[in-house]
Amino acid sequence: MLRSAQWAEVVGRDALYKEFVFKDFNQVHITLSTHDCGGLSTRDITLATFIDQVSVL
Repeated sequence: MLRSAQWAEVVGRDALYKEFVFKDFNQVHITLSTHDCGGLSTRDITLATFIDQVSVL
């Protein structure tokens, strides 16, 4: 699901990355990873999904 939403895996890290472009801002780079678990957690996936939902508002 996140791949179809254009989230990509960060090479060399257990993290997700996506760049957003809005008409009000030049660009927004977001990288998600959880330090406590040493990489991606279910919370990162939940946050990425939420970010995609609110970015279209």
